[in-house]
Amino acid sequence: MGLGEEWHVVREAYRRITRVYERANMLATLGKVDRWRREAVALFYSLNGRVTLKVLDAGAGPGNMARHLRGVRYVVALDATPEMLYVNDVADDRVVGVFEHMPFRDKWFDLLLAGYSLHAAANLERAVAEFSRVSNFQLVVSIGKPDSGFVRRLLLIYTKHILPRLVCLAAPREVCAEYEKIHAIVLAIPPNSKLREVVSRYATLITFREKGFGSVYIYLAKSTS
Repeated sequence: MGLGEEWHVVREAYRRITRVYERANMLATLGKVDRWRREAVALFYSLNGRVTLKVLDAGAGPGNMARHLRGVRYVVALDATPEMLYVNDVADDRVVGVFEHMPFRDKWFDLLLAGYSLHAAANLERAVAEFSRVSNFQLVVSIGKPDSGFVRRLLLIYTKHILPRLVCLAAPREVCAEYEKIHAIVLAIPPNSKLREVVSRYATLITFREKGFGSVYIYLAKSTS
C-alpha cells in the first residue's frame, strides 16, 4: 500500500519543483495549503499545551509546516530530497532519509509533523508504523482519497486535467508538468477510511478531519508503545 515503484518518480518530481513548491501548492489547493497547516498545529496546541518540544518534521521540504510551531522547540527535518533540505531555514538539524527506515531511537520525539508528505510514502503502512515508533504524537496533513466514489472521480479529473494547468500559472512548463504526478499519487493511496484503519493499528486517533471534500485530511494521534 503506497506508491511502491512509483516512489522514485515522485521523489524526482519533488527535486524539480523545489524553487516553486509553495507557490504551486497555493494554486493547487486554491489558497488553502497553509491554512490547513495552521489548523493542524493549532489543534495540537489546543490539546497539548507543552511549549518545549523535540520535533521530527517528516517530509519537511522547506519547513513550511514546522514554521507554525511556537515556543521552544528542537526541530529535525527529514526529507528524501536534499534540494528541499538545502532551502529549509527552520530546522535545527537536517537528515536525508525515508519514512520507512528512520534513523532515530524509539519515542525520541515528542511530536512528529508530516505536512503534505505521507501520501508520497513508498509503503504507507510501514511509514505509519515508523511514525508511531519514533514519536509520542503524530500530526499529519496530507492528500487524501475521498470515500465517495463520485467525489473521488471529480478529484481524479481535477488532478489529471486541471491541476497541472493551474500550476503553470506559477511555474515554468517543464516544472508544472511534474504536478501531473499528483494524479498517480491519488490513484495509489487508499481511501481515507482505509487510511484511518492503518493509523489505528499503530496509534490512537485523537481526531481525523477531512478538508476539500476529502481531498486533504488532518489527523492527530497518540502513538502506542
